[in-house]
Amino acid sequence: MVLLATVYCLVTVDKVNDDLLAEARLAQEQLIDAERDLEVARAEFHRAVRRLHLRGSSLREVATVLGLSHQRVHQIVEEAGGSRRWVRGRDGRSGLPKPHLECSFCGKPQKEVRKLIAGPHAFICDGCVTLAEAVISSGQPASTALGSINAVPEHVTHLRCCFCGKDRRQAPGLAAMPAGTGRTTREFAVICSECLALCDEIITDELAEQDNV
Repeated sequence: MVLLATVYCLVTVDKVNDDLLAEARLAQEQLIDAERDLEVARAEFHRAVRRLHLRGSSLREVATVLGLSHQRVHQIVEEAGGSRRWVRGRDGRSGLPKPHLECSFCGKPQKEVRKLIAGPHAFICDGCVTLAEAVISSGQPASTALGSINAVPEHVTHLRCCFCGKDRRQAPGLAAMPAGTGRTTREFAVICSECLALCDEIITDELAEQDNV
C-alpha cells in the first residue's frame, strides 16, 4: 500500500511585499468608497424618479424621458416608497361643498395655514413641516395645539410614514404626533424626513407660482 503524504505550504506575512500590500489596501478603501457613493447615487436617483411621478408625471412619461422601460420605472418608484399620489390642499371650484380639511399634526384648518399637503393617510401644513424637520434634526420635541411632535427612535419600527409608508429602518428620520385628527384614520400621524423634503419642494413651487401670478 502506498501512503500519500499531504504537504502543507505555510505562507507567512513575512513574504508579503509591504509596498504592494499598501497599494492593495488603498485600492480596497477606494473600492469601498466607490461602492458607498454608488449606493448613495442610486438612492438619490430613485427618489428623484419617484418625485417626478408624485408631482404629476405618469410612469410612462418618466420612462420615455429617461430612456428606461415602463417596468423598470415602476420598480424604482415602488422601491423608493410607492406610487401613491399626493395632492395639495386647495379650495375646490366645482360648486360642491368643500370638505373640512385640517393638519393632522396641529389641528389647524386649511383656511388658517398657507399650504396644506395631503398624503394617503394624513395632512400636514407648512408650519408643521418646519416643526417636524426641526424635531428630526435636533431630536427635541415640538409642541402644537394637539400635543407634542416627537422624533421616532431607531428601535421603534411599528410606526410608518403616513405619506410613503416607510418605517424607521427605511427612513433617515421620522416625526410622529401621538394622535391623528381630522380625516386621519391612524392612531399616529407620522412623516419621514424624505417626505418632508418633498413637502418643502411643493410649498416652494406653490409660493413661486403665486408670486408669478
